[in-house]
Amino acid sequence: MKIQIFLIINFISLLLYSQERSIYLNSDINFETNTINGSFINELLFNGYINNTMKDNVLSINTDKHIVNFTFNNSIKYTEPLDKGFSLNFSISDINNLNATFNNDLLRLILKGNYESQNELLEFNQTRLRANRYQQLKLFLDYKKKNSNIGIGLSYIQGNHHLTLISNRGSLFTSYLGESLDLDYDINTYITDTSSFSPFNNNGNGMALDLAASISMFNHKLDIYLIDLGFILWNNKSSNIYVDSSFTFNGIEIDNVFEFNDSILDASNIIDDYDNLTNKNKRFKSYLSSNIGVRISKKVKNDRFGMITYGVNTKWQPYLDDKKLSFKKIKQGFVESNYKPFYYVETEIITKKYSLLPKIAYGGYTNNLNLDLGIKFRRKISVILGTHHLEYLFTKENSRGFGLYIKLFKSI
Repeated sequence: MKIQIFLIINFISLLLYSQERSIYLNSDINFETNTINGSFINELLFNGYINNTMKDNVLSINTDKHIVNFTFNNSIKYTEPLDKGFSLNFSISDINNLNATFNNDLLRLILKGNYESQNELLEFNQTRLRANRYQQLKLFLDYKKKNSNIGIGLSYIQGNHHLTLISNRGSLFTSYLGESLDLDYDINTYITDTSSFSPFNNNGNGMALDLAASISMFNHKLDIYLIDLGFILWNNKSSNIYVDSSFTFNGIEIDNVFEFNDSILDASNIIDDYDNLTNKNKRFKSYLSSNIGVRISKKVKNDRFGMITYGVNTKWQPYLDDKKLSFKKIKQGFVESNYKPFYYVETEIITKKYSLLPKIAYGGYTNNLNLDLGIKFRRKISVILGTHHLEYLFTKENSRGFGLYIKLFKSI
């Protein structure tokens, strides 16, 4: 709380004494997956019903790891030039993120149940889910010279809620006509205090580091950055629940349908063997989704175009552990982020009243080509409206996500 008060006081003082300042507002929602297409998403959102043909199309995708990622972020940023080439940025962000991975057997069970899997073993190993909600207060100091600049940022994180679910082993065997079910699984869950789900609960605190540098030469600009390398340490009201169990259901015999009652569901029909079950309160650490990348920009000679930029972005986010930083841990973070290198090309097409901001990309959480498009209206308050997956509007069969964003900018 002391850190928050300190940052807010400094922010207010900058607003009072700054002569040249700018303010940015940004809201961004994005859903991406390598599994379900736009038609599936559309039917689920607007009709609430998915037919078997669409389910079969999803299950026919040949991948060992299905990925689903959802983000909803809102932020406000203030920036001010200082003396001697320095500038200062202060931002407040509200961040929500869900990321999950699972295999084809689990997806099959979710979409179609176990009726079509009689006398068949479904294995759903390596299932992962994590969800985060937190606020971030960031100060970023940038120093610019003639052909280069360097910046460093430090963030305070207020953690609201977190859930991590890790299952390394899981299987379900359904006998003919469902006469018996055999379920075997282990689940390790970390979850913050569940006594209150107020959206702004303070259940943890953390910090993050930003580093950025650029250099201009030969009519090109090279940018290298590391954004939001950090963690949240959740408080001791958090729970760690571990279950290692096998479950067998032998069915129900009914002699008289008119005498069916709860007493039929006796313990002899269900065998639940807990090899290991623990539930304890403890502190734990989770990591932020860090962005690491490089981009090269060049000014196009045609006045109708702004900079054209080629870039690649990666993410680093290991699942929680207490291991020290090492080459193995660095590799772990890239693998467990579930994010492939994201290659993109973007530019600006300029007209008198507005600009178009097209972007072509490949990778990230999807395996498809992604098309983004924004429209920038230059006014006293400039506005950018855009979509992350333009292909969703035209070819839902081939799209693997949808997203919208709005940005507002004003010099004060």
